[in-house]
Amino acid sequence: MMSPSVRRGLAVLGVLALLSGVAVAVVASSLDVGLQVAPATLQLGVDQGGRVTAHVDIPFARVDTGTVTMNGVAAVACFADDCGDLVAKFPEAAIEANVAPPSAVMTLTGVTKDGIPFAGTTTVRVTVFRGR
Repeated sequence: MMSPSVRRGLAVLGVLALLSGVAVAVVASSLDVGLQVAPATLQLGVDQGGRVTAHVDIPFARVDTGTVTMNGVAAVACFADDCGDLVAKFPEAAIEANVAPPSAVMTLTGVTKDGIPFAGTTTVRVTVFRGR
């Protein structure tokens, strides 16, 4: 039979274990990453090179490249930049099909190779090309 003080000690340990598990789950639930998009201004109605490029502040080696999307559009290419961070390319027409002037929020999402989701958001300017 356990003494009341041993029971209390075990109860406290159980609560601490539960709370630390919750804290770990919250911290590991998603990574917030920096995101820069090029071109910084999307011009609707004109080809700007056929691709929209995302520069993401996460090591390329950590990323499951098959999970990378931006605004629901799958990346057509992923590679490392000179710093080893993720660069992802997206079809320009597919990205532009879901934006409108004057600006658009771009959200890139993906999952690391060890199963941790990551996301980054930025805003780009959107204009309509009216000729020269």
